[in-house]
Amino acid sequence: MSETPERIVEHAYDHIAQWYLEWVESDRSPRERYTRKLLDSLPPSPSVLELGCGPGVPVLSMLVDHGARVTANDISAKQIEMAKARCPRAKLVAGNMTTLVFEPESFHGVLSFYTLFHLPRSQLKDVLMKIYGWMKPGGLFAFNLAGIDEEEIHGEMMGFGMFWSGYGLHENCDMLEQVGFELLEVEKVKAGDGNLNEDEPDYDSEFVWVMARKPEVDKRKM
Repeated sequence: MSETPERIVEHAYDHIAQWYLEWVESDRSPRERYTRKLLDSLPPSPSVLELGCGPGVPVLSMLVDHGARVTANDISAKQIEMAKARCPRAKLVAGNMTTLVFEPESFHGVLSFYTLFHLPRSQLKDVLMKIYGWMKPGGLFAFNLAGIDEEEIHGEMMGFGMFWSGYGLHENCDMLEQVGFELLEVEKVKAGDGNLNEDEPDYDSEFVWVMARKPEVDKRKM
């Protein structure tokens, strides 16, 4: 029986945890820029959710250092363990993000980097609707998506099977607007600014980076 995408992703991130920590500490990525931008626009001591926190660097550490009250999730129990060691003040939850439950309007901000494209794309809209519901009016959502229109991509990461899935740029933007988000910024960025070597994990990859806002007044309820 073939493994589910969820099991493939969980298994890989459990087993590459140490390598992933070293890689993420040296990776050149817009994630820090988007995290800073989000924090600069939120009130003091904001309530923030990070989906796909990995080993707690760099984003979770930045949030905690800023004084945010953070809830963080990752599918890999091993990654959560490593994040807990670095950021003991954060509330950490292991498991598939599709099963998370929070009170409506709990968070001023949500971040999710290099995570949403590990979900089968058929689940993406439901997850975006959940995130929208968890956010306070005026809240910000910073994240990235794969820029490729593929239902299933099976590949490898450090010798372990990996799964990705995504829609094209226009489908992603349409979906976000249908959910209710205002798109403040959308940009396509080649991983490592296009300067990666062939042996690096994101070689020749392009990601869509987004800053979106939940409107102060939900037009869908008017």
